[in-house]
Amino acid sequence: MMWVYSPTATKAQKEAISRQFEPLIEELKKNIKPLPEPQEFNQCVDVFSKWRGNYFYIMQKYKTGEGGIKDYFDIGLARLEFYGENRFNLAFFRHTGKWEPIHMYEDISFEEAKKAILEDPMFQMF
Repeated sequence: MMWVYSPTATKAQKEAISRQFEPLIEELKKNIKPLPEPQEFNQCVDVFSKWRGNYFYIMQKYKTGEGGIKDYFDIGLARLEFYGENRFNLAFFRHTGKWEPIHMYEDISFEEAKKAILEDPMFQMF
């Protein structure tokens, strides 16, 4: 059996991290294009964040195109695992429906995570 370092974010830390990422979420929202008429394909209409356990997610909300089963659905853009005070492990959401950690983005700071999400093609919005 092997021990793994896994710190837990407190409620206060989660709130601080959420506030810290708000400007990034607003920056990503600027990339959302207006819905065309008629809308044939799925299109991103919102970007938001949420916490689940020790993970901070940046999510995209899509409006479905013509003939969609549901009107809206959510899909991941980035997942940040809390790894300590101002330290994160960054992952992207694969087309397979699984989160894939990126080893070059392990144990990174907020600034490094922000830069990666804005500049790395793995995190581009569609």
